[in-house]
Amino acid sequence: MTIPARTIHQLESPHGLDALIRELGARGYEVIGPTVRDRTVVLAKIEGSADLPRGVCDEQEKGTYRLKKSDDDGFFGYNLGPTSWKSYLFPERRRLWQLKRNGNPEASPANLKPFAFFGVRACELAAIAVQDRAFLRDSGDPEYRTRREKLFIVGVHCRTAA
Repeated sequence: MTIPARTIHQLESPHGLDALIRELGARGYEVIGPTVRDRTVVLAKIEGSADLPRGVCDEQEKGTYRLKKSDDDGFFGYNLGPTSWKSYLFPERRRLWQLKRNGNPEASPANLKPFAFFGVRACELAAIAVQDRAFLRDSGDPEYRTRREKLFIVGVHCRTAA
């Protein structure tokens, strides 16, 4: 898939980010990205730049994690939060079958809507590659393979080191 080219400056603006997120949604992707919930950065469905943490950084220390206002109004100024992309590629729960009133078990088709991961960092890409080696080798996991083949990733540079 080809997404229209944009300059770095355009994509750093809310308007450019919104255009990209809208384009991905229009192409059938469920866009997943960082959001702030319960005073932490977690991954969830996003619909625009307003859903992204902006002007936020974090403090992490032994047994401590807290968000605070950053010195600028930029996006992606925090380190990794407590959630990972793995939960979307390899969900911990999925329905394999269901029993109808007539007593016959019926296989449940997997919901494999394509995802667009928005805001993936280099270390997270490396973690996805490790997961790929585990679940794609030999015959692998066919559902994981399908999820991975349908995946679109928008990467970002780290603004702060963990």
